[in-house]
Amino acid sequence: MPDFGRLHDDALMFVTAQSIAQGQGYRIPSLPENPYQTKYPPLFPAYLSLAWLINPSFPGNLATATALIWPWLVVLLALAWALYRQDGFTPMRALLLTAALGLSPYMVLFGSLMLSEVFFTCFLLAALLLARRPGNGAILLAGFAAACAYLARSAGVALVVSVPAVLLWKRDWRRAGLFLATSLPAVVVWSWWSRSHLPQSHDMSLLYYVDYMAFEKATVGLDNFGIVLWKNIDQILYGMGSLVLPKVVAFLPLKILTQMIAVAMLAGVVRLVRRGIAVDYAAFGLLSVGILAIWHYPPNERFVLPLFPLLLAGLVTELDHLADMLRKAFQHKDTSQRVVAMMFATGAAGIVAAAIGLQAYMTFGLLNQSAAQERSKVAERRTDYRWMAANLPAGANVLSNDDPLLYLTSGHRGNSMDGLLMPRWWYADDQDSVVNAYKNAARYCRMRGLQYLYSTPDDLARFTEGSDIDKVLAAVRSDPNLKPVLTDSAGTLYRVSP
Repeated sequence: MPDFGRLHDDALMFVTAQSIAQGQGYRIPSLPENPYQTKYPPLFPAYLSLAWLINPSFPGNLATATALIWPWLVVLLALAWALYRQDGFTPMRALLLTAALGLSPYMVLFGSLMLSEVFFTCFLLAALLLARRPGNGAILLAGFAAACAYLARSAGVALVVSVPAVLLWKRDWRRAGLFLATSLPAVVVWSWWSRSHLPQSHDMSLLYYVDYMAFEKATVGLDNFGIVLWKNIDQILYGMGSLVLPKVVAFLPLKILTQMIAVAMLAGVVRLVRRGIAVDYAAFGLLSVGILAIWHYPPNERFVLPLFPLLLAGLVTELDHLADMLRKAFQHKDTSQRVVAMMFATGAAGIVAAAIGLQAYMTFGLLNQSAAQERSKVAERRTDYRWMAANLPAGANVLSNDDPLLYLTSGHRGNSMDGLLMPRWWYADDQDSVVNAYKNAARYCRMRGLQYLYSTPDDLARFTEGSDIDKVLAAVRSDPNLKPVLTDSAGTLYRVSP
C-alpha cells in the first residue's frame, strides 16, 4: 500500500482502528490530546481494526489491510451489475458498464486505499436494491443497509433522507416508516455520541481532526457564500467528468471538455428519471451534490465516486440519444446537415477514444508510476521516523504533514498544519496566508506543545497542489527559532527553540 497516508484520512482511520483493536476506545492516539474520534463515523475504522487484531505489527499489517479492503471493490461491481440489470439495461450493456467501473483508475485507486468511499458505496447500492423489492422484510433490510452507509460515511445522511422521500412521493407511507425505523436510530445515536464526546476547545488545529461543523462555520459565511458555491459547483463538474476523462494534465480547454462530459452525464440521468428509471439513486445524488455544493472543501473525484455508477449510466443514455440524433441527421436530404452530423460524430468518437486511452494510460501506467514514486518517498521518510524513534526524547511531539504515519512508525505524537491552513484561503486565492502560517510555525508549535517540526517538499500537496512550497520551505529554513537536527533527501527535522 505505497499510497498509505498520502491523503491523510486513510492514516487517521488506521490509527483510530489501532485504538479500537487495543481496547483504548474510539480515539485518535496520534494526537497529543488522544481525543475521541468524533469526526468520522465508526463502522469503517471498526472494520479496519481487524487488520490490527490479525497482525498488530506495523507496517506489516498494511498487507493485511489491503486484503480486507480490496474485496469491497468486487462487491461494489457485483451490486452495480445487479442495479444496471434492475434498471433495464441488457446483460451485455450491464456487463460493459460494470467493466468500465472496474477498470476506472479512480475505482482502482480508491479500491486499494483505506478510504471509505468504496465501502460506503457498497451499502448505498445494497440499500437501493433492497428498497426496490416488495415486502416489509426487504425495506427493513434496506434501512439497515442505509444505517451502515451512514455509519461508514457521514454523507450517508442523504440516503437516510432520499429513500423515504421517494417512498412518500409514491404514497408508500408504511415502507417509508419502516425504513426510517431501522436507519434513523443510527443517525440519532452517532450524532448524540459525537457531540457529547467532542473536546471543549476553540483550537482549530484540534477541531480539524474532530469536528466537521467547526470548519464549515469557519469557512463558509455570508461574506463568501457565493464564491464557495461557484467554486464547488465548478469542482463537482470537474470531478464528475474526470471519472471518464481523467486529470492527467492541468489544461483549461481539457477542463472545459471534462465539465461538458459531466453535463452530458447529468442530462442522461435526467432522461433516465423521466422514464422512471433510477429515481431513487438520482434523489440521493441530488441531495449529495447539494451538500457538496456548500461544503467547506472543494469536491473532487473522491467525493463524487459514490455517484459514479449512476453517472456512467447517464452518460451511456446521453450517448444513445446523441447517436439517435446523428442517425436521423445522416438520413437528411440536405447535404449540409449530413456534413455537420459527420463532424459531430467524428468529434464525439474522438472524445470517446481519448477517454478510453487516458483511462487505460492512467490505470495501467500512471498509477503504477505514482505508486513507485510514493514507495520511494515512504521508504526515505520511514528512515527519518526510525531515527526520531531512536534519538528524540520520550514524549516529544512533532509537527508533521504525515502525523499519523510518523506516529505509527516512531511512536511520537503530533499533528499537521492542516488545521491552520484554512479552506477559506483556497476559496479566496489567498496564498500569502498559507506562507504566513508557516512563518509562524515556531510560535504555533509552542502553543500546541510541539517540540519538533518535520518539513518535506510535499507539505502543501493536499492543500494547494504544492504551488507555494518553495516559499514555505524558505520561510521554515529562515526561521531562527527552528534549528535543524536532521537533514536528508526526504526532509528536515527542526527543533523548536524554547
